[in-house]
Amino acid sequence: MFDNIKGIILDLDGTLIDSGYVWHRVDEMFFAQRGMDIPEDYVKKINSMSFYETAEFTKKEYNIRESVEEIMLEWQNMAEYEYSNNVRLKRGVSEALDMFKKSGYKLALATASSDKLFIPCLKNNGIYEYFDAYAFGDEVKRSKEYPDIYLLCAERMKLEPESCLVFEDISRGITGAKKAGMKTCGIFDDYSSHDWENVKRTAQYHIMSFEEIL
Repeated sequence: MFDNIKGIILDLDGTLIDSGYVWHRVDEMFFAQRGMDIPEDYVKKINSMSFYETAEFTKKEYNIRESVEEIMLEWQNMAEYEYSNNVRLKRGVSEALDMFKKSGYKLALATASSDKLFIPCLKNNGIYEYFDAYAFGDEVKRSKEYPDIYLLCAERMKLEPESCLVFEDISRGITGAKKAGMKTCGIFDDYSSHDWENVKRTAQYHIMSFEEIL
């Protein structure tokens, strides 16, 4: 898996952290305040979108009165506390990151989450210092189905794309990383389990948890 690899790019939600419940709770509260249940297939539709894209889609698709910026702020306020205090790492993550760093790999984080969410979360879980670079959704114009965010990570690590390995839990992210010319490894997550067969077909490698590579 690691032949000719110099850098490892990791997704956050569903890959490094068990945060699926946060956004489900945010979604429930957001729609409940408007007298609605979470729309069918909503999570699947927004899975690889950036924070801004998700707010834009939600406003247009469900005729939300508030502006895109107001929607984002509402979500941000609801999620920030959980990310800063309660979200925890998935099994084997801390040990895997430690192994990667000791083996000499550069590490980057590619996440659709905003820096106001992922930085407190990483610091609270003691893994912030492992990363050499970060790229988050609002820094690129297109979703993870495209190579933009992965190429930005490679650029910030000062590495060629073909020398990078990407860990993702959704098939659209795997597709974007492959378009960037990178190797890919899918990782199972309960909240995106509906996509697991697509992940296995799309990624070059796949694991159930980071414990498999320790």
